[in-house]
Amino acid sequence: MTIQKPFKTGHNFEALRKVLMRETKGGPVPIIELMVDPAAMAKVTGIDSPMSSMMELMDLIGPDGKVSEESLMKGIQLLDLSLAFAKKVGYDYVFAFPVVPTPMTNLNVSESEAGGVKKRNWQNEHDGVLKTREDFNAYPWPSVDDIQLVTLDYLEPQLPEGAKIMLFYFGVFEVLRHLLGFEQTALKSIREPDLIDDILERLTVLAEAAIDRAMAHPVAGAVFYAEDMGFNTGLMLSPKFFRKHLIPRLKRLADAAHRHGKPFLLHSCGQVDALMEDFIEVVGIDGFHSFEDNIEPVESVYARYHDRISILGGVDVNLFTNATEDEVRARVRQILDACGPGGGFAIGSGNSVTNYAKIENYYAMLDETAKWNHKHGF
Repeated sequence: MTIQKPFKTGHNFEALRKVLMRETKGGPVPIIELMVDPAAMAKVTGIDSPMSSMMELMDLIGPDGKVSEESLMKGIQLLDLSLAFAKKVGYDYVFAFPVVPTPMTNLNVSESEAGGVKKRNWQNEHDGVLKTREDFNAYPWPSVDDIQLVTLDYLEPQLPEGAKIMLFYFGVFEVLRHLLGFEQTALKSIREPDLIDDILERLTVLAEAAIDRAMAHPVAGAVFYAEDMGFNTGLMLSPKFFRKHLIPRLKRLADAAHRHGKPFLLHSCGQVDALMEDFIEVVGIDGFHSFEDNIEPVESVYARYHDRISILGGVDVNLFTNATEDEVRARVRQILDACGPGGGFAIGSGNSVTNYAKIENYYAMLDETAKWNHKHGF
């Protein structure tokens, strides 16, 4: 089932940038996503996907930190798919990612269905490739010279007029948990905080260099930085841990984007309101993403913070999977009526468009937003 009508014709990243930076209240509400799983993009475009979920990106780096020819071809296919998807739907940007060769392990499950194989990756809760200080010392840490921006170079001559690159970056705390496993991350945050700090610093040096270099690229528009720090009822670790070990490092990453005049957008799942003032006042984020109705509906977050940062997404992922089209449309109208008129808001999923989402519900969100914009004279 491919999309019959794009959300809009043409691409205008500058208009999106003004919304992200709260420089305008006029104009249509744009669409935005942290990520769309390749299997979902394949359904929209009718193009075969090299992988099922975006988390499989981590599998492209081999255990020796190198990218095989097969993985390289998968990466190129993903870029081609991302470009075709942005054109087909009418996004103002194309997803891309820097190549930072940091080998890690994932767990995954595959399920064969009539619609194809569905695969989901997740972090090992128990342990990872790093268990001791000796493992840390022996790990094949890449240097900043190993970072590659070939993805941006590849897309540059193919970008449609008016579009830019949205740089997707897996967060340093995310990668820490992949390298250690969540249980070991929690335990070592108390027993071996120096090891945690050393790992985070290695990762931050790489992230800072990657973001700085990418945002200097002429086709770069913004950074969408994915750093899950919470779950449904609170933070994964204490606010004290995050303020000591992570918040100052996130500021360095935001500064790397801001040096080039580019927005720094933060995604974090979970109930992270305990850190929101840190995100805004210390890190200096320009926009925040990830909303789930059973944590806090996007409307109430928008009411509290929209005069300081842009609010992004908001349509609960559960609706894309379990709701009817009419239910999705009703919820989209509800969100737009609350968040659309005040500016600083872009609509999309509360998390991502997953490979298990009903694609017709994704289309319903796009269509209802286009209708809302038209109704309001945009």
